Amino acid sequence: VHYGVVKGVQVYFLHQPLLFPQPYVDGDASFTMKQMAVMAKASLQIFVHLKKAPSIIVTNDWFTGLTAAYPKQGFFGKFFNVKFWG
Repeated sequence: VHYGVVKGVQVYFLHQPLLFPQPYVDGDASFTMKQMAVMAKASLQIFVHLKKAPSIIVTNDWFTGLTAAYPKQGFFGKFFNVKFWG
């Protein structure tokens, strides 16, 4: 995980050369599913590691669609549960 600040916005860059060797890499359905799962879980794990739950998560592409599903299905315990933080 690489970190930076761009125009006041904190940015985290996930670096995994086996699954993301280049932007928009081609692969079969199984490879693409692995990429999607790792992207979603790693993005959420950053929040857990920092112990900072976001109030909202915005995704803008089908590739990141699992990001909302994992916490909703309880993959991170109560961490992303709004009632847990309130």
